[in-house]
Amino acid sequence: MTMKKHILFFSILTICTSIAAAQQFQLPNPGFEQWDGGYDSEPTHWNTFESSDGSYSSLASSNHHYRRSGHRPGGSGNYFLTIYTKSIVGVKANGNMTTGRIHAGSMSASSSDNYNYTQRSNSAFCQPFTATPDSMYVWVSFYAGSSNSTAQVEAIIHGDIDFKAPNDVGNTSKYKGRAVAQTTRTTSSASQRQWKQLKVPFVYNGSADAAYILVNMTTNNIPGSGDKNDSLSIDDIEFIYSAWLTDIRVDGNTIENFEKGRLNYAIHVDDIAAIGTSNVDFTTEVPDATVETSVSEIDDTTKVIRLAVTAEDGSTQRTYRITATCGTPGDPLDISNAEPAFPVVYPNPANNQITIDRDCTIYLTDLKGHVVMHRKCLASEPIGIGHLPRGVYFVNIEGTKIVKKLIIK
Repeated sequence: MTMKKHILFFSILTICTSIAAAQQFQLPNPGFEQWDGGYDSEPTHWNTFESSDGSYSSLASSNHHYRRSGHRPGGSGNYFLTIYTKSIVGVKANGNMTTGRIHAGSMSASSSDNYNYTQRSNSAFCQPFTATPDSMYVWVSFYAGSSNSTAQVEAIIHGDIDFKAPNDVGNTSKYKGRAVAQTTRTTSSASQRQWKQLKVPFVYNGSADAAYILVNMTTNNIPGSGDKNDSLSIDDIEFIYSAWLTDIRVDGNTIENFEKGRLNYAIHVDDIAAIGTSNVDFTTEVPDATVETSVSEIDDTTKVIRLAVTAEDGSTQRTYRITATCGTPGDPLDISNAEPAFPVVYPNPANNQITIDRDCTIYLTDLKGHVVMHRKCLASEPIGIGHLPRGVYFVNIEGTKIVKKLIIK
């Protein structure tokens, strides 16, 4: 039993319940920065064969994973995780890591007595989770002897039961939603990593209420398949929450050429005085997002409508901005003439990473005016800032004169 298990078992001795737990929107230790001990210990909040149960747990308890130094491209952490396939008494045991517990009940890899499961009676092997993220992003590098081998990272949001995977995956009454990220090998060299980010949606086709999440990672989506020493490296698992709109209507008229990723618009209206928050309607991409609408008057002919969209996690935010002008159709009003809305930088305050809602190049400066970061970034791509000291910084988007304060806590 590792130190983590001793601490949790002897000092807590509690049943893991979703009711008592504070709502979480991300996994604990999603970048594998915290470990229970050395390089071959278990990552904190994660479990592998070392802590398995079942008839063959003692035989399966040998190490199938390592802590590696470094991080994925654009990351800022010190470590990532690698799991690999191992031969045990001639049987190929795929690399396996889970937020739950591994049950090793058979020497036949395909047996239904081998599974990962949420063990609610032990807080070391269950992860309460009641949120409903829209997508899962995860960075991986996968080496396999065969180009047909497929590694997998899955996240299952399930009900208040000891959910077993893959046994219960076909029973929609037991879970709410599932995200499955798969990849064939990203590199043909065992000594060379080639990272890629997988982005997959959660599919909410189950009928259970969200209570727990079970995340499983394996070197092959088919038990016992692949080759000895196939290896899957994983870094920075992130759940994405939607703060997008799919349309906006002003005074009953839908904004033409609307795109959810485009945040700035200019329109003509017949009666500028009539434009208020009650005249603005919209549709959110997901039902759990909230929108705050405001209208400010610039002059007798112009008003600015702002729709601040906040996702379920309370920190992912985007603001749509519409400049409404009363004038003749011949007036040269176009998006290029509207005052540009500053890109949204979130979360703020931030901890390990920030995200910007559009493709751009950023400058990050400290209070002394020193540039501490200069890089190109893609819309909604996490930007690692964990290496920067706590304090106040300023974000400038290249090509603009607007500066936004950022707090790193």
